[in-house]
Amino acid sequence: MNYKKLVPPESFIGQYMEYMNNVETASSYDFWCALYAIGVSSGRTVYVNRPSAPVFLNWYIILAAESGITRKSTAISSIKQLLIDTGHNTVSGKTSPEMLELMMSDMSKETNSAQVNFTVSELVTILGKEGYMATMPGLLTDLYDSPAVRISPGSLKSGRLEQHNVYINFLSASTPSWLVTAINPTVIEGGFTSRVAFIVDDTRKRSIAWPIPNDKESYQELLRKFKECCERAKDIGAININGTARSKFISWYNNRTSSNDAFLKSYESREDDHVLRAAACLAINDRTYELQAKHIGTACKLIADVKSRASKLFGSGYDTTTRIGDSVGRVREILIEAGLDGIKHTTLYKRINHKMDSKEFTLLMSIMHESDLIQVFQIEKGGKLYRATKNIESFGVLTEVLDKLTVGGSSRK
Repeated sequence: MNYKKLVPPESFIGQYMEYMNNVETASSYDFWCALYAIGVSSGRTVYVNRPSAPVFLNWYIILAAESGITRKSTAISSIKQLLIDTGHNTVSGKTSPEMLELMMSDMSKETNSAQVNFTVSELVTILGKEGYMATMPGLLTDLYDSPAVRISPGSLKSGRLEQHNVYINFLSASTPSWLVTAINPTVIEGGFTSRVAFIVDDTRKRSIAWPIPNDKESYQELLRKFKECCERAKDIGAININGTARSKFISWYNNRTSSNDAFLKSYESREDDHVLRAAACLAINDRTYELQAKHIGTACKLIADVKSRASKLFGSGYDTTTRIGDSVGRVREILIEAGLDGIKHTTLYKRINHKMDSKEFTLLMSIMHESDLIQVFQIEKGGKLYRATKNIESFGVLTEVLDKLTVGGSSRK
């Protein structure tokens, strides 16, 4: 998808993508980070004026890619700096569910509103696997619709907490392997994933050996453009939809296809909200402040692309068997390349650990050993060294490995 062509070049998003052209990020990241910034700046006072079910412009966005490929952290730190430079507070430290509850309660006492913007480069910061973080997906799910009033039982120490005009945004990043282990069926069924835009991309827009810094004048112009389009949106508040756009949205809504896959089915339950939210951000970006047919059309394409990419992570059957199956060919290539010297267990795992976790990797190597595709040698400090046998040269052996994996899949998950 050519993201630059989705927006006017003179608009905030257009200029932001041009500004980020000297950075090795993915174009999709630049685009979605800019949408996130519009959502943050709009606040709870701006919403799509849909009868009985207004849509606020807060975003839950997770950038997903292998480590170091598309500069996820750079994409996040760049938009975070823009938000800070335009007076928006962001939360970047580790925050427990209890801390978030208290933070919102304190804000509500001071300003009668609770806006929290998580802008963190590592998803583990807000969705860690520690026991005390286990309720965070459920809490974020509960907060997503920006309740006007929310009563929380709190803790024994804090007691009952009251929160007003809640508005939560979060932008973070992770690797696919961490996501598929952290986002389990319970999290999907609880509705958290249906509220998240997973931006899965492993292609940087270009390689830059020696980046050329942007001049200060162009950055100041970018800040001015951002402030102008968002401040006007706050003055307007309700973003309405014109007749042509409404007809286009209704046609899209009525002609959607339903999936039986757990992740897709959950995501589709919120798909219409995502489309309207994206369309509203696009309307703010080009300063029309009204949903037009072009905004709905572009938003539908964007959300369809997000759903398609995310389904490859969480879609039907993407379990241990699928992850290992996806990695067999790459492991084979590395082993052949290593030749008679072989390769250490730790070295091989580091080269493919974005594909699977350590247990899955150990399972794959065990199957390959059973199939006489590799030799296993014990080395110093209890380590292992793998060396390919002649049998690994044949592509037919990959089918054998996958067959064994499938047959034993249910017992090996």
